[in-house]
Amino acid sequence: MGPHEVRAIAMRVQDRVRAQFDWSLHHDLHVANLLCQRVTKESSNREMWTVSGREESLESLIDRLEDGPIATVGAAAEPQEIETALSEGYRLVFADGSIGVIGELSEKSQDEAWSNTLLLVSDGDGDPHIAEAAQRGILHAIHAHGDNENSLIAMLDRLVALETPPAILLTHQTPDRIDGMLNPGGFTDGDRAVCLCAFLGVPIANIRLIGYTTSEIGRWTGTTDPIRKMRKLTFMQEVLDGLGAGGEL
Repeated sequence: MGPHEVRAIAMRVQDRVRAQFDWSLHHDLHVANLLCQRVTKESSNREMWTVSGREESLESLIDRLEDGPIATVGAAAEPQEIETALSEGYRLVFADGSIGVIGELSEKSQDEAWSNTLLLVSDGDGDPHIAEAAQRGILHAIHAHGDNENSLIAMLDRLVALETPPAILLTHQTPDRIDGMLNPGGFTDGDRAVCLCAFLGVPIANIRLIGYTTSEIGRWTGTTDPIRKMRKLTFMQEVLDGLGAGGEL
């Protein structure tokens, strides 16, 4: 499955989500542009945050994704699943707050997990679990959508306060072309992590899903409306089904 097919499948769900929740494309565009503007402002003394710096980070990620199988980690992840994946040679891509599971591993396994973490996919609501990822310099794929303006501002405030902020990528969920941003498809952080890996060339068969479920709200989920979150998870399943990933969750 090529990148354009991945994006086409997952972007159709983005359109359906906006209709289902009565969310405005205008708001998605507004927050995406706001994110770009803020990062541009902050990039004057942060070379990795410039457009060219972000392109280099993306190219480096693509190279690392080619080195072996990938496990994307969702909000219901448990420590044993991570340890098993590491023992089998998987590298890790975390969906937002799920990265908190690393803190429940043994000290040796924590070190191994951090060294094998390629990416954090976040829309900014995964605190306090994502703080250590920023401090450790884990690459962040920061996502803009219509109702996360405040959490994105807060997230960027925390990142720029660090002496050495992590490298970043920027993603959005609009049909428009936005320079310096990607729309790999996807809706929740969990399915967007899968979409991004597939969009960047990882075969779906080489992606293991850890901690994905549609039957309950995962314990690493950020602050959320439980009823709306369960509705969101049905769309996550639709994206994953479209990609042929994960089976029934």
